[in-house]
Amino acid sequence: MDKNKALESVNEIKELMEKSSRFVSLSGMTAVLAGIYSLIGSYLAVGTLSSGASHVELIVIASVVLVAAAITAYILSWYKAKKTGQKFFSKITYRIAWNFSLPLLVGGLFCIALLMHKDYGLISSVMLLFYGLSLVNASKFTYSNLGWLGYSFLCLGIIDCFFEGHALMFWTIGFGGFHILYGVLFYLQYERKK
Repeated sequence: MDKNKALESVNEIKELMEKSSRFVSLSGMTAVLAGIYSLIGSYLAVGTLSSGASHVELIVIASVVLVAAAITAYILSWYKAKKTGQKFFSKITYRIAWNFSLPLLVGGLFCIALLMHKDYGLISSVMLLFYGLSLVNASKFTYSNLGWLGYSFLCLGIIDCFFEGHALMFWTIGFGGFHILYGVLFYLQYERKK
């Protein structure tokens, strides 16, 4: 009996240390919803491309997907932090936000430069690669398996570089499929137990 109490105490201490040093307010539902938004965006992009619309419309679709995913991540993370009694705005929150945002911002500016020069061929690769870097960078401050999602995006982005004319397919696999798969696995590993 004493052995079980000691083990419970160690687990409680471990959980408290993890909460104070890691951002643990991520939710599997956030990734699933981001994936669904991406699939909807891909569907709309196919319709836009088949109607012969300009690249500006594709940029608007991608921007709406990004904003919707960001707002969803914020709301669900805030809700999970509140539910678990954690402080949402902390040094860890700012660290993860900075480490996630910096590669994303650089990649976004690079994509804008490619658009300005009408060099559309590698834009989806750049999006996948810099998003993967953002995830790997942010994984240092949250669940380590987020890094594996980042590595998946990096690999997909590299593959996308070598297959011209299939950008939307790779973008959909990454931002749609990978997010949904990760969200389900995250839920099964971390959230279902609680």
